[in-house]
Amino acid sequence: MSATAALLQRLRDDQGARLQFARYVAIGGFVFILDVGSFKVMYARGVVLAAATTLSYLLAVCTHFTLNRLYNFRNFDRALWRQARTYAVVAGLCLIVQLGVVEALFRLVHLDATLAKAAGVAVNIPLGFLGHRYLTFGHGIGGAIRRLRA
Repeated sequence: MSATAALLQRLRDDQGARLQFARYVAIGGFVFILDVGSFKVMYARGVVLAAATTLSYLLAVCTHFTLNRLYNFRNFDRALWRQARTYAVVAGLCLIVQLGVVEALFRLVHLDATLAKAAGVAVNIPLGFLGHRYLTFGHGIGGAIRRLRA
């Protein structure tokens, strides 16, 4: 089952998940503006595409982690550093996806760099939500593996 299909199934069945997803999207909207805005500034000033993509992404994920931890998932069961470490893994995987999407759309399809960046962000919405809900602000990677084995 794809991440998008799993998300749609969960949202259909769980009102709490719908509320979390709505907040996740609202926070994501703010972070998107921060991400794309900082990307545009850096790229316009001559920063290499991959570096501008990565730096704007890092600024965005730091903001995203903080807002989701405090206002959306509100999970303080695991230590901050453990959540941050898991967040970094999920965000790192999303960065790899985003870099691939941005580079492919820019180089192969010749899409405008900003539109390619926006498409990369859109691809990560369901992936990031599921990863952060169940791993970062859930039981962590190790906890998820133990639950799958049980």
